[in-house]
Parts: sequence; C-alpha cells; structure tokens
Amino acid sequence: MESTAPSQTVLVDPDVEPQGAVPASPLALLGLGGSEVADRDIRPLANALIENGHDVGVYVPDPEQQRRSVARGGEQGPTQLGERLAEADAFVTFRTDYDKRELEEIESFVESGGHVIVATEPDAAFDQPGAAGLDATLDVTTKPGYVYNMAENDLNYQRVYASPADDADSALTEGLDRVVLPSATPVGTTAAGSDVLAPIDGSELSTTRAPTEAPLLVRNDEVVMVGDSDFLSPENAARADTDVLVGNLADFLVSNDRTPPGTANGTPPTGPTPPGSDGPTGNETAG
Repeated sequence: MESTAPSQTVLVDPDVEPQGAVPASPLALLGLGGSEVADRDIRPLANALIENGHDVGVYVPDPEQQRRSVARGGEQGPTQLGERLAEADAFVTFRTDYDKRELEEIESFVESGGHVIVATEPDAAFDQPGAAGLDATLDVTTKPGYVYNMAENDLNYQRVYASPADDADSALTEGLDRVVLPSATPVGTTAAGSDVLAPIDGSELSTTRAPTEAPLLVRNDEVVMVGDSDFLSPENAARADTDVLVGNLADFLVSNDRTPPGTANGTPPTGPTPPGSDGPTGNETAG
C-alpha cells in the first residue's frame, strides 16, 4: 500500500449472519482475533489499512434492532447499514442480499464519492434474491459459472491465474504480473474500458466449456467488483502477486473524494441521503 491519504474509515460487511452476541472486538470476524474465530479472514487487507493509519469497521446487523424497527412501523430513518455508511469513507462487502432501502443508501454513498469493493463468488448472484438489485445499483454484472484452467493453474484447475487486461486501470494493476483467484466467476460493468484483470490463456468457463477472456475484476468509477471472495485470505494473498493487488485495492479504498450529504455547509448528516435528494440544508436532517 502506497497511498498517503489522510486517515479514512473503511466499513466491511463480511456477510455474517448474527448468531448470538457479536465478539467484543468485531475485527475478530475479519481474522484479527486469529483465523480460528474468523468468519471472513481478510487480514492482509485489514492490516494494510490499519498499519497505514486508517480505521476498519465491521458491519453486522443487530437482529434486535431490526425487530424494533419493524415494530415501529412507518419510521423511515436510515437503516443500520445507512447509519454506519454515514460515518464511512469506503465500503467493502461480501454480501449481495440487501433490501431496497439499503440499496438506496449504498447508491447514495457511491454518489457522494465513497469507494466500494464488491467481492462475489460463482453463482452467488443467483443464490441470493437481492443480488440482481445490488448489481443494478452499482452498474456491475455477474455471470453464471466459474473459470478454470486445466493447463496452467495454481495447485488445482479452479485456482486460476489472472493478469492485467489491455488498457487496464494502472492504479489497480501497478506491480502486477499475475494474481491467483481461488474460485473465480466472470464479472462486468456497463462502462467501456473497465476491465482490470482477465484470466490467462487456456482458461475456460464451466457453463460452456469454451475458452473465456471475460474479466474477473472490473472498475466502474467508484466501484470495483471482483469475481472471487477468497483471494484476500492470508494463504491466498501470498500466492504470485496477489499481495500486490491487495495493496492496490487498499489504496483504491482510501483514495476517494467522499463528501457526505449535508457536510458542505457544516451540518453533519444523520444518514445517507436517498438518491435524487439534494441533501439536508440548515437544520434539516437527511432520511
């Protein structure tokens, strides 16, 4: 990680369903309490951010608060996710099943300059009912199937190598020759010139058994989508140049122009402003 950006707050949604009490230190869910208690071990990314002076937060929905919110009925303040995003500069998510209000808050977050990384996996978009909504909100796409390479791979045919695509984003590919994606699915965006990493020659797609050059990592302005959710673990980040990619992604997260709605005139927001709103003014509050 090379960014000299001032301290930022990066919120991570590890896609953990609440099971009783959240650990005293939620960072344990990301592996910082030891791999044996990690629900989503992304220590290489979390450590890169923390060691460079940034804050890492973990979002796990509180089921009790959710039930109280439903019981109150018509109140339409920010969701639990919206409250956390209002305090964040960047967002990393492994989840796809967000509801309509949460999708609006994520969209507002991106529109205000927040950077987002979505890490998915084969068929996740088709297993979760909200995945299509998240893709549409962020103008990204996920295709069915996984990419494999029988001729050249890392340990087994599903652990494919990916290398920078032609005319790829130099900030994300700096220092990269090839990276390892342990279980990759093709991704895309609606923007031209957004491909960042593509599978090497000899790679094929499971659904067609045909050669594929479909991208495995794309960028659409403030949004990066990766067709793999395991490359951030310590054992996978140590393969090939994957650790360099992790550092580049950390730089991407903190190199943002996030301006939360309502801060231009000195009024802090109470939550992300719904898309299409001009944000709070004077003594008004968002939401």
